Amino acid sequence: MFQTSHYVFVTLFLEVFCKQRSVSYSVVDIEATNYPLTVSYPDFSILQCGTLCTEDSYCTEFLFNKTNKQCNAVHCVSKPGYSYQFLSLKNDQVLRFRKDLNWTYMGHYYYHVEKTATWEEAKLECQKLCSYLVEINSKEESDWLAASFLMKDSCGSNIFTSCTAWTGGNDRSTERQYLWDHSNTLINFSNWYPREPSDSSATENCITLMRDGRWNDGICHLPNSYICEKNDI
Repeated sequence: MFQTSHYVFVTLFLEVFCKQRSVSYSVVDIEATNYPLTVSYPDFSILQCGTLCTEDSYCTEFLFNKTNKQCNAVHCVSKPGYSYQFLSLKNDQVLRFRKDLNWTYMGHYYYHVEKTATWEEAKLECQKLCSYLVEINSKEESDWLAASFLMKDSCGSNIFTSCTAWTGGNDRSTERQYLWDHSNTLINFSNWYPREPSDSSATENCITLMRDGRWNDGICHLPNSYICEKNDI
């Protein structure tokens, strides 16, 4: 009786913990391969494993092996000072935990981060989420992103300085040669605001999306919100 009650208590506590920490999980019998940038921790409890991942901004998910109590934290980019290994789990019962972010789907998955960052910081933060700064390929996509994430009652009257977001577009390598950062391809479609880009002093090298769906060239080291994009979750 004690063992059954103890199990129910731990299960309920784990569910509450995961919801509070914005983590979702599932129990699956899997053959998991191709897990690069994995850090393994032996003799961990489930809660210790969950705490470790939720407190680590580089951790996107983790696998907990119920048999040997191995905690495997999965990163998308290398974290300084960590030693990584290739992980292969075959035919074993594993708890799989994933950080639960509210990605919006429209062909691809998009996530607007309202916390401001420089363009470089935003790029890294998207990479930590296994994604990249958004790449916009049509007016419909540009308008939809703005309507979904940037049109808010709290926005001021100046569309250049409020409720804007970094994209992956930039001409940091060659002036006036705009590229998408992730795909490293020339920008073919553009949706510039009238008389933009207006960078006369070669300091505005990163593209922001404004709340009307049009684009502006901004100073990369100034803080801004940003939109991450990825193909699947």
